[in-house]
Amino acid sequence: MLNMWRISWRNITQNKKRFFISMLGIILGISFVTSMLIADKTTNDVFDYYEQMYVANADYWVLSDEHTYSEDAVSSILANPDVTETMFALDKQAFFELEGDQTLNQRSVRITGVNNQNSSLLKLPVIDGDLDNEGLVIPDVVANLLNKKVGDTIRFTDLGEAKVSAIVEYTQLLASPSDWEGAESNNFRIMAPLDLLRDWTGMDNELSYVRFQINGEGEELFQSLQNEFGNSNVYIQPVVADDLQSNDIGGLYTFFYLIAGLSIFISGFIVFNMIYTSVMERKKEFAIMKSLGYLQSSVSRLILIEVILLALIGTAIGVPIGIWLGDIFMQTLLGVFEFDMVYTLNWKMPTFISVVIGILFPVVFSLFPIYNAGKTSVLMTLKMGNQTYSSTRQFVLRVVVGGGLLSFIFIDHSASYLAILISVILLFPLLLLVLKRILKPVLKVFFGYPGNLAAQNLTQQLNRNANTAAILAVGIAVILLLSAVIESAPEGYENEIRDTYGGDLRVTSEAPWTNQDRTKLLSYDSVAKAEPLTEAAPITWETIDGEKKQFSVFAVDKEGPALFESSKKENLYNDLTKEPSILLGERAFDEWGGNVGEYISINTPSGKQQLEVIDVVKTSNYSGYVAFMNENHLNNEFGWANSFDMLLTLLDGYNGEQLRDQLWLDFSNHLSKVETVEDEIKSTTSALSGMNELILIMLVLIIGLASIGTANTLLMNTLERAPEIGTMRALGFTKQQVKKMIVGEGFLIGLSGVIGGILSGVVLLYVTSQSELLGGFISFQLPLRNIILALIAGISLSLFAAWISSATASKINIISSLKKG
Repeated sequence: MLNMWRISWRNITQNKKRFFISMLGIILGISFVTSMLIADKTTNDVFDYYEQMYVANADYWVLSDEHTYSEDAVSSILANPDVTETMFALDKQAFFELEGDQTLNQRSVRITGVNNQNSSLLKLPVIDGDLDNEGLVIPDVVANLLNKKVGDTIRFTDLGEAKVSAIVEYTQLLASPSDWEGAESNNFRIMAPLDLLRDWTGMDNELSYVRFQINGEGEELFQSLQNEFGNSNVYIQPVVADDLQSNDIGGLYTFFYLIAGLSIFISGFIVFNMIYTSVMERKKEFAIMKSLGYLQSSVSRLILIEVILLALIGTAIGVPIGIWLGDIFMQTLLGVFEFDMVYTLNWKMPTFISVVIGILFPVVFSLFPIYNAGKTSVLMTLKMGNQTYSSTRQFVLRVVVGGGLLSFIFIDHSASYLAILISVILLFPLLLLVLKRILKPVLKVFFGYPGNLAAQNLTQQLNRNANTAAILAVGIAVILLLSAVIESAPEGYENEIRDTYGGDLRVTSEAPWTNQDRTKLLSYDSVAKAEPLTEAAPITWETIDGEKKQFSVFAVDKEGPALFESSKKENLYNDLTKEPSILLGERAFDEWGGNVGEYISINTPSGKQQLEVIDVVKTSNYSGYVAFMNENHLNNEFGWANSFDMLLTLLDGYNGEQLRDQLWLDFSNHLSKVETVEDEIKSTTSALSGMNELILIMLVLIIGLASIGTANTLLMNTLERAPEIGTMRALGFTKQQVKKMIVGEGFLIGLSGVIGGILSGVVLLYVTSQSELLGGFISFQLPLRNIILALIAGISLSLFAAWISSATASKINIISSLKKG
């Protein structure tokens, strides 16, 4: 057995350059897979970490639809023996007192006063200082922006001043902008001792919410408190770890797995090419082995061991590189998000999975060559020698099947994408022949007579060359589709936001808006409409599987602002008025897992209710993770009566920025946030710009990996044609001419791969833009920058790959190659 492993090692390293190129393909493939798996797991962990940090050890909390309530309202909770710990909190909007020229809007800060900063119901990761319940707790982004450190004093307009006692990492509770531009649309958030905030504001007995922890399940206590609070302005909700309203990262995971799949596909093709060619070259060797008594299984086992050796070495080198790439990728990825998040690289399980994949995928892609080696016919092989031929029948079959699959362009189904990509691979021999005929004059101009030979040589191994170019094309097509989606998505998001935002500005108050406030807003010259927006939040509910989730429920009315889109909008408004029922945004509906017409269980302020889901609608609000209810039913049966938001629609010629400062001046005593529709568009689409940079990097990496396949193919072509090249050299061909011939072949393969990839990408983008699901969201918009990059990178890397192979061709010994022939 040991002898067989030695023989296998000798066989795969016999041609060192081919071994190195093939090994490089495996290493890069498995390193990309490892990095994507690590990014997937780590990203998931990051958001789980911040979710759990937000929840801490709290089980329930008591809130109000009037912003604050009396501490006496929760006296029964304090007296209950099942309650093990409580935390009181009061939120108050204020303004930093600064020496700069920042506006009121930029200086706006929400102060959360808590009775115990060290409570287990809070998780505050301290960077510097102590949670001493005496000073301010500020996030590090605020400390950096205000140039404050522990012990420094922060002043608040018309309130007072306090020293900083602790600086903490990012948490959802204290999420703050990191620059003054971000402060235009997002408040700063800091924490103070509850007694201090009450002294400043005079709100001595007021609370915004109470969190508490209990012994046991607590369902009986929950039901009891729901009944107790049923006719008051307070209500109880379970504390749920669910941040899907603020983090729409589902598409990231698709991106990770798509890149990983592409990497494995391209690397697998490189392995297949190497092993298959090796088997074809050694047919006579296998025939002799079988004539000497070797069994079919023995020959197949020999090739299997060669593949396993490649897999083990490639995995051993590729996985550590992948861990390093995963760390770099995570740094880049989290830099895309608005807040300064921290992460711990989760590499153990992804590494284990990558090792398994790294060992298995070369074997899987080599199953056909392994089987083919064992089935070698002794008589036929010894009779035919090393002759190979291409089958016209196979070519025709590829074209017919490929053309049939291409008809999926006209079918609106997710399976169409896979069918189109398979058709591209099958049709590539035809494309290669067409491009060869078109580009032959070009090759002659740049490469002279060797260019003519390069075009002719391309057909000697047509299927292999076409498959190599097709793999490059598939990689380019998929990445171009991703980049096109990301480039056109902001326009789709913008249209959706403008259609469902409800106005031009959303003005949020700490206290419910009054009729007098609305009259004052309507008195502004720029305001055409001022419409109250009622949002019940946070509201917990259950999926079909019984998992607890949390979202907002908006009040809607036929005469009110447009908050969702549907082809049957008029009917839905009428249906909502009949009985208490709800509409779900698309993302909430997917998370729920039920069907239209079924009932969803919701913990309303009036107690647990079963509400019929009458339809699914499109909305930009909270990325579709939201519900809608008739305004009267929300006020009465649901139990939410007040509106803390006002939607302003401006007259033509005015914009929200002009009105923002005036609103802060006039309503500064209770205003907490002023957001324009442009702010919402910018916030939603800003991450996509960063994602496009990642797409560009991935485009170059995928093309680089595919170019390794090109180098491998050209090298195998060169070695197979060694006698032919030796004859050419004997007839007067110079080394330089041989190099030009090989480079010309590489140029054709690379250019055809790039052209095929761009054409395939355009087709996929057309299919996506015509899809009923995404057609209104993704426009047919070519990513010109990425197309140019693909063209340059594809041709450049293919020429570099061809140059590597041409160096081998130019060194072929004339005498020894003629003897082989």
